Amino acid sequence: MILASLVMAAIPAFAALSLGDAQQRAVANGVDVQTSLATVRQREAELTIARRAGVPHLTADYTLAPQANAANNGTVEQSLIGVGVGISIGDLVAQNPGVRVAAAELLAAQRNADAAVIAARLNVVKLYFTALQTIAVERVRADAIAGAQRDRSAAALRARAGESPQLDVVRADVTLAQAYADYARAQADRADAVESLAVATAVSPASLAALTPSPALPANLPAQDRAVARALAYRPEVTALLATIQSRMANIGAARRSAFPTATVQAGYTTGTDTGIPVHGPSVTAHVELPVAPTTAPRIDVAQAQLDIAQAQLLAERRTLTLEIAAALRDARAQQVAAAAAERGRAEAQRALQAVEIGYKEGASSSLDVAEARRTYDQAAVDALV
Repeated sequence: MILASLVMAAIPAFAALSLGDAQQRAVANGVDVQTSLATVRQREAELTIARRAGVPHLTADYTLAPQANAANNGTVEQSLIGVGVGISIGDLVAQNPGVRVAAAELLAAQRNADAAVIAARLNVVKLYFTALQTIAVERVRADAIAGAQRDRSAAALRARAGESPQLDVVRADVTLAQAYADYARAQADRADAVESLAVATAVSPASLAALTPSPALPANLPAQDRAVARALAYRPEVTALLATIQSRMANIGAARRSAFPTATVQAGYTTGTDTGIPVHGPSVTAHVELPVAPTTAPRIDVAQAQLDIAQAQLLAERRTLTLEIAAALRDARAQQVAAAAAERGRAEAQRALQAVEIGYKEGASSSLDVAEARRTYDQAAVDALV
């Protein structure tokens, strides 16, 4: 963003698509952004499921079974209907860590979505200024053709007057041909860059033809310590990893609670017929399962390993951010110096070219001097843009 702003100070902007509009459109059309937002919706649904895990459930049972009757009197039926409320003790115990895990996963997904938005905005910034640069370079190459044509006309005029050899015209033709070749490449680069921007922002390439004047120069660069501290506090990559760590810590708690036996309790009211006698009244059913091969310790080891990985990733991300921001600030400052130097070089090359052209018309400079001064100026003009 900083480097792009520096370039923006030297070239115009698109009239039909401001930088802010381009970023908004790129976010709305970004595949990665849409995918991350869908993941957020998925995590929200999973959190809702986790919160409802400990809610009791309604039960209804119907039993019909034969029963023995008095001797030689055949059989009778047992018919029972029961309704009640049941709850799994395991779900109740695991609800709190499950909610913590789901909430942390949701926060991580939200921060990943923020990171996807930032990535989309940064990508379209690069496309935006690349397109502007290629347009500016194309104009420089077009000006180079006009200048080479003037040099060729001057060489032809001196050759017809017998003041210079025909070789000067040949040299001017070579310079003009090179200018046309550079212009053709610049046209292709401009078309590619504009189309890439148009696709990313879902606009027509034809709408990017009009330009507006250059905006004001950006503000001074921030101090490195302040920029690093702000990034570590607000960058979604860091906050996503912090949320992941919270999720992994909750996983450890859930793994420890897996040592509890699985138990289900149901309580309700039963009515029906038993051995031909009407029965009715409250009923309770309890079911307990004890695993023969417990897996609590391995579950804890897995959760702890995942926590260690997340903590290591957080440390690496903080180091990477610190290095990237420091490098970006150094590059931005160097770019400011380089841009100023390139502009001075372009101005000096332009004055040198004008002097050589005047000297050639008066016989004080050769066609070689003109060709070299032309190449130097054209390259300096391009360097001042890129």
